[in-house]
Parts: sequence; C-alpha cells; structure tokens
Amino acid sequence: PKSGYDRLNITGASQAQVSRWLNADLSMVYSYANNDQVYKGDIGPLMGLMLWPQNDNAKDYLTPAGTRRRLTSLTASAELDNPYFNINKNAINSKNNRIMANVGFVLTPFSWGSLKTNIGTDNYANQNLILRHPESAAGFSSGGILDQADVITRNISAQTFLNFNSHRLTNSISISGLVGNSISDFRTTTDAAVGTGFLDPNFVSINNTSSRLPKTTAERLRRVSFFGQAALDYRNYLFLTLTGRNDRTSTIPPPRNSFFYPSAGLSFIFSDAFPRLQRFVTGKLRAAIVGGGKDARPYAYRPALQYKTTSFGGYGYDFWGPNFALKPERASGWEIGGEASFLHDRLGLDVTGYHKITTDQIVNDIRGSYGTGFILFNLNGAKTLSRGIEMTLRGTPLLKANASWDVQANFTLARGYVLSLPRSLPESYVSDTWLYGNVRNGVQPGLSTMSLTGLFYLRVSTDSAGRKGQLLIDPTTGLPVRSSTFIDAGYDRQPDFTIGLQNTIRYKHFTLDFLLDIRKGGDVFNATEHYLTTHGLSNETLDRDQARVIQGVLMDGKQNSSNPTVNNIVIVPSAQTGYYTNMSEELFIEKNINWLRLRDMQLTYELPGRFLGARNASVFVKGTDLFLITNYTGLDPIVNGNSAAVGGSGGVGIDFGNFPMPIGVNVGVRMGF
Repeated sequence: PKSGYDRLNITGASQAQVSRWLNADLSMVYSYANNDQVYKGDIGPLMGLMLWPQNDNAKDYLTPAGTRRRLTSLTASAELDNPYFNINKNAINSKNNRIMANVGFVLTPFSWGSLKTNIGTDNYANQNLILRHPESAAGFSSGGILDQADVITRNISAQTFLNFNSHRLTNSISISGLVGNSISDFRTTTDAAVGTGFLDPNFVSINNTSSRLPKTTAERLRRVSFFGQAALDYRNYLFLTLTGRNDRTSTIPPPRNSFFYPSAGLSFIFSDAFPRLQRFVTGKLRAAIVGGGKDARPYAYRPALQYKTTSFGGYGYDFWGPNFALKPERASGWEIGGEASFLHDRLGLDVTGYHKITTDQIVNDIRGSYGTGFILFNLNGAKTLSRGIEMTLRGTPLLKANASWDVQANFTLARGYVLSLPRSLPESYVSDTWLYGNVRNGVQPGLSTMSLTGLFYLRVSTDSAGRKGQLLIDPTTGLPVRSSTFIDAGYDRQPDFTIGLQNTIRYKHFTLDFLLDIRKGGDVFNATEHYLTTHGLSNETLDRDQARVIQGVLMDGKQNSSNPTVNNIVIVPSAQTGYYTNMSEELFIEKNINWLRLRDMQLTYELPGRFLGARNASVFVKGTDLFLITNYTGLDPIVNGNSAAVGGSGGVGIDFGNFPMPIGVNVGVRMGF
C-alpha cells in the first residue's frame, strides 16, 4: 500500500526528403513518471509489521484526536512505528518530466560519400520529496523532517560523420571509412532544502517548518571527441576494421584530459568464402582487440566551493580534496566469437568470449588524512579484471502461415575481480551500502568485485590438525570469536550464470510474449532474518532452551598448533547473554541462491487495418513478475538495499526490510499514424 509507479509516454517521429541530396528526420519522446515508495530497513513498514505485537490491531494507528497511537511510555523516537502509521504519514516520492528530441540530416551531394549530423537533447526535471512525520520514530527528535530537491538536467550532444563509400583498391580489396566529431555538454542544477520543526504536523510544505537549510549545486561536464574508422574488405567475406578515438574532457586536469584509444577487429564470413557450406550453415567468425578510456565525475580533481553556515559565513571547500594528478581510466582487452545459422535461419547460435583489464581506475570517496584539511579523495590506482562468455541460441520450432513460435535463450557467465586498490589500500567500500550490522560491499585485492566483507567469525588458519576453517571459541563464554576488523570470508554476490528465455508465439492476430529469468548461484545477505533473530521473532530462536556445544576449537593459544583444544563448553541460548544479540551476520548470508522467475508476459491483439484511421493499431495486456521459484528463505532474492545512484556494485544482494517485487498488470493501446 501507498507505493506505486505511474508512467506516461508519448513518442513521435518523422522523416522527410527535402531534396535529392538532403534527407532529414526528427524524433521526440515525452515521458512523465510518478514514483511513490516506502522506507526500507529498520525504519520501514515491513520491519514494523514483523515486530508489531500480534495481539494488537495494527490498523488502529491513530488516537481519536488524530495523533499517533502509542503502545508504551517510551519516547516516540524509541518506540517502533506502527506500519500503517508509517505508510500513511511518512513518504518518499519522485516525479520526473522528461523530453528527448533528436534531429538528423544526411547530405549526399557527392558520389564518394555522405555527411551525416545528429543533434540531440535530453532534458528532464526531477522533483524529490522525503518526509519523516514529526510523530514518527525517525522524525520525532527533529519535530519532523522534510527533504526536497528539484533537479534540472540538460544534456546536449551533437555528432557529425563524414562517411567514405567503399572504394575498390584492387579486384579483390575495397576500403571504406569515416571520420567524425562528437560534442557533449551535460549540465545539472539542484535546488534542495531540508526543513525541520513542523508547525502543523500534517501539512507537508517547506514553509511549514521552523528551521530551513537551502542548498544549490551546479554540475557541468563537457566532452569533445574525434574519431575515425577504416575498413578493408577482401572479396566481401574477410573484413579488417581499425578505429581510433580521442576524447578531451573537462573532468580531468590538463594535459591528461586528452586521451586516445584504438581498437581493431577482424571478421570472416566462412559461408561466403566456401559457398558449398551454405547448404548446411551460414555464419562468421570474429575477433577484436579493444581499448577504452573513461573520465571522472564532475569536480573530481578540483573541489567546488560551498557556502558555510559557521559564525563568519563565507565560502569554503567541501569534504573532497583536490587531486591534480588525476588521470583517465584505461581499459584494454579482447573479444572472440562467432555466429552460425542452420535450417534456413530457423536455428541460430551466437557465442562471444571477452577479457578486459581496467587500469588507473578511479576510486571515489577514499578517506584520507585529516591533516590535509579534507576528508575524502578521488584517486587513481585500482585495477580490475572482467571476463566472461555470452551465448545466444535462437530457434523457430513452429513456422506456419497463421502461426509461429520463436524462442531465444541468452546465457551469460560474467566474472569480475579486483586486482589492486589505490595506495595499497587493504579494502574499499561504498559507505551507503553499510545498511545493517557489520556487513558491507567491501572489496579487497584478489576478491570479486561483488564480494561482502564484515566482522565475521575467526577460524583456524592452519591445517596441522585437520581443523582448518573451524570456528575459534572464546574459552570464557563458549561462543565464537568475531574479527575486530572487516575481513573476507568468501562471500560473492556474482551469480554462476544467468539465462533469459524469451518466447514469442503468434496465432493469426494474437501474439503472446513471455520472458523467463533464470539465475544459478550468488549470495544474498538476509539481514531481515538476522534482525528478527536478534529480537527473538525468528524460527531460529525456537530451540533456545536446548543445550548445545558449538563445534570448534578454543582460542587458548593452541588453536593453530597440531594439538588444539576442542571446544566442550555447554551453553543454553536462552540463558547465555549475547548468544543471539552478538551472532555474526555471516550466518545469514545465504549462499548459492537460485531462481526461476516469470519476468513478464504480454498478450497482444492486432486490430483490423485502418482502425480509427490509424496505419496500425493493437491492444495489449501485460503482467510482470507473475511467479517466482527460489531457494532463498527471504521474501525475494532480487534486492538492492540502495538506489541505482549508488556507485560500484551498490547494495545488490543486501536484503534489509525490502519488499518483494510486486506483481504488475498493464493494459494499453498502441496506434500508429
């Protein structure tokens, strides 16, 4: 309840031949989205619902006077929010108005080539609101909190291509190419304000707050690029393509803000080289060596000034320090693959393998010495490796005059590893992912790019007594010993592989499309279950009166020797202080999570020709996330504790107070004129 997503799209496109040598096209898309959300985590309604007393009617959340109904004499900030009060009085809302327009011209006044220009703009305005009611647990101590931010973004890009038509060098070899230029200008202005101390507890307005703090930020990024491509063609079945690109950016200090990266590709259409094969198979082989470069976010090397609210006011630097040695990220790698089709293109296979190393990767928001006068820095120095296999298998099992069935399976196996971090840092993490307890998306050299680090249990490190990996037990309590620093314990959120199975079935005027989403492997942190366990509300606590001995060895100085002391201390959880409250979160990281999900299903009916004067028209009904089969014990393994704005791997696979993916139903009409 109180969550929803409404979207409106209007699309238009037009093409015109202005003259014999000039063509023009224009396209425009307008969209409006309204997104109502509820809070996650321990201040969210899901956790409130799970912890609310079962003998109380949670729907009765207001007093006769219209204020929050309380259960205890605790302060409002210390008492759990009623889940119905939470969803009706707290709010998270974002509205987005977006216009994307593109105009293109193609000039062909000469026979040897063409000139093409595209100019596009992407303008959008986001209105964001976060409300914590003055009577809620999160807003009580401040008398209510209202965060508002209006974000206006204007992105303009222009690309120009001079294409050279194929020119025959010999009877067997031809050459073609292009040169081009790209100019991009991105600007964002954010007007934000936070207000506290509501005068009227139920009037949502920044003017209804007694204390307000406004802030305006402006960001700008400009990038100018020049690029070229040359392609050699040998008898229309062997192709060599060479490309080069030079970017010049405003977010890297000169002279390193100009950087060049090339690539080369080779493809061989074997079925054209050996025509007799076409009776059985058609296809090609391909290989490429690729290079890449990437700039930084705005103001990454020179900190921006901001207004200070201290006694004497004025302007000063923010938390981020300068880095005039910042340079662009570099990437190099290779791809190899091939594609083939059989049975007159009713069966096809496409396979690609890739290997990419990124060097001088920019890691943002690294904590530095306070002696510098700053807190955070953006540094080069990370090195990562990504490799994998992508495979597409498509087929048409049924092909009749009035009926057909097309199926396509996309298989992905991807791996990412951290090879090094800047300045030999032992760990890097995004602070926004530290959502619960002592687990976060920390990465360390040698680990996956989607690893989890935490204050995990300590274990035997040697195998002299055949007990390597067993828990170390505190001799005084009989409980496992936790690390005092964040360590790795082999947890990885990367799946072993994923498969997307798309089916399209057509019968006369009806079309049925559905997508099955399959995932094998990958870990998910069920923080919700840990939270319930520490509060005595999980099934894990049902056997709390049973005595037990935790398997492991005592941490008595002999734990890594050839004769460690085996733990024999008997404990009873209901009588043992800290058994549940000090339980490590790693016991709730569920490994090797699999799922089968019906991602979406759509039934479309094509209306008769010229319906209401339209060139084509159809009606459809679409359902999303209609069923889920998984071995995950939580609500839904597809979770992200953060939004997409959080960098890196974010909060993917961190489940704390998250609602499952909702079942959605859409009905619509499409008409073309």
